[in-house]
Amino acid sequence: MLTLVLLCGAQFMVVLDTTIVNVALPAIGRDLHFGSDAQLQYVISLYALTFGGFLILAGRMADLFGRRRFFLIGLLVFTVASLACGLAPTSEWMLGARALQGIGSALVSSAALALLTTEFAEGKNRNTALGVWGATGGAAGAAGLIVGGVLTSALGWEWVFFINVPVGVAIVIAAPRIIGASTPPTTERHLDLLGSVLVTGGLALLIYTATQIEQRGLTPVTAWMALSVVALLGAFGLVERRTEQPILPFRLFRAPGLAPANVVVLLLNAIIASHLFFTTLYVQNSLGYSALQTGFAFLPNSVLVVLGATLTSRVLHRIGLNWMLTIGVALIGLSALLLSPAPAAGSYLLNVLPGFALAGLGLGIGFTTAMIAATNGVTSRDHGAASGVVNSAQQVGFALGIAIIVAVASSLASGFQPSSQQATYTAGYLIDAGVALIAMIITLFGLRTSGPGVIRRQSENT
Repeated sequence: MLTLVLLCGAQFMVVLDTTIVNVALPAIGRDLHFGSDAQLQYVISLYALTFGGFLILAGRMADLFGRRRFFLIGLLVFTVASLACGLAPTSEWMLGARALQGIGSALVSSAALALLTTEFAEGKNRNTALGVWGATGGAAGAAGLIVGGVLTSALGWEWVFFINVPVGVAIVIAAPRIIGASTPPTTERHLDLLGSVLVTGGLALLIYTATQIEQRGLTPVTAWMALSVVALLGAFGLVERRTEQPILPFRLFRAPGLAPANVVVLLLNAIIASHLFFTTLYVQNSLGYSALQTGFAFLPNSVLVVLGATLTSRVLHRIGLNWMLTIGVALIGLSALLLSPAPAAGSYLLNVLPGFALAGLGLGIGFTTAMIAATNGVTSRDHGAASGVVNSAQQVGFALGIAIIVAVASSLASGFQPSSQQATYTAGYLIDAGVALIAMIITLFGLRTSGPGVIRRQSENT
């Protein structure tokens, strides 16, 4: 139990930093003299870029050289970078520290998930642990908006970073006493350097390209960037096929649920990213909420994420992965339809709360079930690599959800007469519903996982 608390505590801190900084951006921009809003946005995007780009490399290194070791290294990097962010005297210092913070987050998140799937045997114990893990992520994402607003208002923007320091130090001290040293299951320590460079560069460029498409639209420059991503990841695939010890072993994909489950994870994160984007704008621009009020308005969503994840771990063995995941995806699709009217003269209770709260319940069920499906059947020597893949699917899905869905929704809304923000929100939510339908089809027909009977036998054996 203490191991689960420690690992989820580290994950809470890492996920918190994806949202806690948003509320503090205006104050950071003023104090550090950022030249423009576009430059200030790199405080967010550089963290996402290095976090998402290094996940697969971090997971594989944890497999090869020790998961607890890389968990501790990641915590130290993240904690030092957080302190550097809070002490930043210039914008350049801040951007460099945020990039380093993202690398630390990649190490922590991949190693923590690999430790969790190693420490808890496949079946009921692991399903329960992953339910807590999923609930932790949902709670951290929403808590960031509230905690960021409170800290920025009461103590200053520096404290959205300083808050990580005592927590990080406490986990670093406690971890060696609670988590056993995990001996890598292989004596081979060769790291596929070319594959590492290609996959890290490809994922980082993919996330950067997504942010540029969001800001600039599809231009010749962003089109060339997208082609470069395809080239890098294509080259990575070719290299991996010819490498004896690849960074992403293709034996991973023998696990029946890994590939389709990761596609579903990507799609779910794309939907939730655009949900957050459109709903934040609607609540603030149309309903007139402040940033702090918006954070509290999103609390029901977060509470239901936790409830959905907890419910999943308790009833999964009765229903089976496929049907549980289908229920979660269906709830998210229904939430998009409920949010889609987005009237200019709407109200929070009628036009936001029902749909956005339902999205939280669906995410708690869907994300937890997809994580279980993506890690079932993976051998112990590859837990880090599998963790890197599923974490990468989350980050890429989030980036693409904002970039592509927002761009398409804006383009569709421009055809309405008169064009309005409400038309963009409506188009975006309807696209989300369509993406949810695709995820449901994959779940029903592409995901070959254990039925309830097999899961029940796994639970009895743990």
